Parts: sequence; structure tokens; C-alpha cells
Amino acid sequence: MPQLRLFTAFLMLCLAPLSGVQAAPEQPAQPLANQVTASPSWPQVLAAGDTKLTIYQPQLDSWDGYTLNARTAVEATGTDGKSTYGIVQFSAHTLVDKATRWVALDQYTITKADFPDSATKADSWVAAVKQDAENRTKTISLDQLEAALGVITAEQQSGSEPLENTPPTIISSEVPALLVYIDGEPAYRPVDGTSLQRVINTRPLLLKDAQGKHYLHVFDGWMVADNLGGQYAPLHPPSAQLEKAKKAAIQGRQVDLLTGQSDPKDKIPTLAKPPIPQIYIATVPTELIVTDGPPQWQPIQNTKLLYVTNTTGHIFKEIGDQDSYVLISGRWFRAGDMKGPWTFVGADKLPADFANIPDDSPKENVKASVTGTPQAKEAAIAATIAQTSAIKKSQVKMSKPAFDGEPQLKAIKGTPLQYVVNSPMPIIMVDAQSWYAVENGIWFVATSVQGPWTVASSVPAVIYSIPPSSPMHYVTYVKVYEASGDTVVVGYTPGYQGSTLDPDSGVVVYGTGYPYTPWVGSVWYGPPVTYGFGVAIRYTPWTGWTFGFGFGWSWGGSTVGVGWGWGAYPWWGNYLSLIPI
Repeated sequence: MPQLRLFTAFLMLCLAPLSGVQAAPEQPAQPLANQVTASPSWPQVLAAGDTKLTIYQPQLDSWDGYTLNARTAVEATGTDGKSTYGIVQFSAHTLVDKATRWVALDQYTITKADFPDSATKADSWVAAVKQDAENRTKTISLDQLEAALGVITAEQQSGSEPLENTPPTIISSEVPALLVYIDGEPAYRPVDGTSLQRVINTRPLLLKDAQGKHYLHVFDGWMVADNLGGQYAPLHPPSAQLEKAKKAAIQGRQVDLLTGQSDPKDKIPTLAKPPIPQIYIATVPTELIVTDGPPQWQPIQNTKLLYVTNTTGHIFKEIGDQDSYVLISGRWFRAGDMKGPWTFVGADKLPADFANIPDDSPKENVKASVTGTPQAKEAAIAATIAQTSAIKKSQVKMSKPAFDGEPQLKAIKGTPLQYVVNSPMPIIMVDAQSWYAVENGIWFVATSVQGPWTVASSVPAVIYSIPPSSPMHYVTYVKVYEASGDTVVVGYTPGYQGSTLDPDSGVVVYGTGYPYTPWVGSVWYGPPVTYGFGVAIRYTPWTGWTFGFGFGWSWGGSTVGVGWGWGAYPWWGNYLSLIPI
């Protein structure tokens, strides 16, 4: 689960004096409401000599009515562009004025400033934040503080359910190969104007004819097999019906033609000459790891580890136990050899040498998935930083929800909530008169599932108790941080896109690990998935976040850099982005 986050109403606290010396108590000489000033936007950017300090949305840890404990993430960027992350933890006493519904803060005490040992300028960074804080207001809305505490309680309830780490099926191939993941058993639907049927619960274009033959679009052409799981071979030339089905799929804008391009400008590989990929069809969580021929092992300096050089995947062998280790979706799996069977290994239970991989090693980036390493600590901090934006309620409209038939509800286990299963948009019913939906990283509210929908100024805390076992869990990473008049500050953390913090090991993983049931009717609405796309999540101080989709040496191994200005884009959804004012 992510670290607990706080609404922007609490923003002034993180900018309070960051010092081990307690500040003198401030007794308000006038009603607290008269002292309130405009809140700064997030993140805040300061200068500390030649270092740029970015202070992110503060997070509340606890409040007992008198003592308030909180933390904030700080990113320090040097002239070389390299960023160092740290966490500043602090506490304050509160004076509550229930008549005016405002809270005054005093007696700030820094409890901990945690930066890497290599951060030699950490003291000057803290001093710069302290100096900037001198003129900040120190009042908070009691209503928003209580709302934040409600979210914390709900998140703690959700956090009591662990992530799922059952190993997927892991296929290893020494020849070029592609994995076609079908979301459950194949669901065939007719393609208008043809005698073909399409498997609708998969992104690739997979078709079947009346004789049971299956056709898959790959690269610049088609491959055919006698049955779904058969041996696929190039088809020359394709029929007019196949091309008609392809055109219809493209117009539908919900297809991956497996063109093998890392970039649309790249040349598309051809099926006219070798190598021709081997096709694997999977209907359960599966990963495919491809090596360019037999694995080529190379030792990692000053460790007892070997790694495979001829793959974009992460495959290791530890000399002591002779086991093979693979890193998939931020999770480690171990087996006696690449044929399996595979078992899950916690990031905090790996052989010690994984933490000793040199920082100049080609495999340095896996240390973000090894508990206790600087890379893992910084990745964990980065995973809690919210991407926020201020929007105008009057200017932002939600798309009309689509339903496959009449809206159908399903209970969310462990909560009083229900969600609409036959819509691609996450829609949650709190009660008969309270409906909430997320689009573009923004919460909307309505009194009916049919609308009208408006931007939500707040979200019921119970929504944040949705557990990881629910396909709706990813919306708990979307927040309303502040609302004032027509302006609402909204945002989300990387969990909205699939990256979340494993509470047991403290490392970032991709997906919850739970296999969710999709909606398959006249159309397919796929839920979030963890496996099936070779997701390699990486973080380094030099490159930040990168996601690799496809473990192999030839195709589909593209890596996409993700910065803190990315759009909200869960892979399973449509393109999403925050809308600034």
C-alpha cells in the first residue's frame, strides 16, 4: 500500500520550520479563520545554493487531537540533473477552535530527516526549507483535517489485505517468440461483413474461420494455425476477409497489431524472411522470457551472482544455491532451472549478494527491487508522490458512461460498496443517491448512475478501503486534495497506473498480483492485470522510472521513460490526462 497521503489543506505544515528546536507557541490574537491565507500549489520548488529542491504533497501519519505527525518527500536536483530523494518527518501540537472550525499549529519538531549517506548537502537542504517556511501560515481547516483522518483509517483497512504473489506461468524460449494473452477463456464474436469471428478478450487481432483455423496479425502480415494453441506459420497472401476484419479493428481503436515497433517511426519487421516468431497463447497469468539462443551467463563483479546477457529480461543464478532467479513485475521468482517450477521470493529474502550488485553494473537497475538498497528506498519515496493539477469544475465534463446493456452491480468484498461491472469506466455506488466515477484522474459525482455527473469536491473515505483483491482498487490512488469555490485540486500517485508499494518488502511492484474477472458480453472490458506483458519496472536516480513491456531480444522490448509529468494512463484503459486550468 502507498504511504498515507494528506490533502492540500495540510500543505502549510510541511513547510513549517524544519528544525530540532521547537518553535514558540503561537496564541491566536484573532479568530483563526481571519488568519487563513491562500494555500500554495504543489509541488513547491526552492533553491538551496546550486540545488533545486522540490517539496511534494505532505502526508499525514497520525493525529490524536493534540499531537500531529506527518512527513513530506523532498527531491534535490543538482546541476548535473541527478535527483536524490529524501523524507522529512516532523510533528506539531494543535490548538482546535471548534467554533470557527480551524486548527492552529505550533511547537514544530523535526523527528527525522532521511537522505542517502551520499547526500552530503542534506543539512543545507533542510536549512533552505526551514528558511522558506518562516512566513508560511500555520492554520488548517478542521473539516479537511478530519476528512484526511477518515481516509487514513480507510487506507489502513485496505492495507490489511496483502498483495498476491502467486507465480504466473513462466515460459522461457531460446528462439524469437511472442506471447498472446487472452483475458480468460477465448470469447468469439462475429466480425460484421465476414464469416470470421474475433477473440474479443485480447488486444491482438486474433480471428477464427468456420473450419476452426486461427489467424493472428503479426508484423506486416498474418500467421495461421489449425487451432488456437497450434503451431502458427506465415500466411501468404491474406484473404480479403482478413484485411476487412483488420480495417474494422483499426477503426475500433482497440487493437494491438503486434507490429514489433518500439516507436511508430521504426520499420516494421517482416514475415517474409526469418526469423519468424513462435507464438504462445495464454489464458491464465503468464510471462514469456526470450533469450537470443541458449542463455549466455556472465558473472557480476564482487558477487556470487551470474546474469544472462542475451535477453532484455532479468535472469540471475546464485552460485551458492545454484537456483535461477527472475524479476517480473517487480517480483522475484526462483527455480532450480528455467523450466521451473517457480516459487515467489520476497525482495527481503533474496541472497545477500543482490544488494551488493555494483552501481556501475549493467544490472544495477534491479536493485530498486531489492529491499534496503538506496534505489529501493528512493523508488518507494517516488511511488508516493502525487501528480496534481488544479481544475475548474465548471470547465471539466465527464464523458457519458458506456454500458454493455443495463448497468449491473457487483459488491466489493469487505466494504458496503458496489461497482458497475459492465462499463469500461470505474463507477462506484456508495448508496442509492451517491455515485462516484473516475475519468482522466479526476473524481466525478452523481445522484444516479445515469448522471448528470459533476466534478467531485470530496470523496467518501469508505472508497479508500477498497482492497487489492478488487479490480477497483486502483482508483484509491486518485484523490481530491483541496476544493475552494470553482477550483478543485486533484491528483493521483503511481498506483493509479499499476505501480504500488509492497507493504511486506517495502519495494515497488507492478500490479496487485490478483487475477481479476473481466466483463465479457457483446464487448470486452478488461480489468487491471499484473502479468502477460513482460512488465519490467525499473527505477534509478539517473533515469527515474522506466517501464519495459516485453522480455526478449528482438521485438516488444521497448522501454518507455516515465517522468512526473506523465498522463494518467493505466495500460488497460483509454488515454487519460489531467486537465490544468
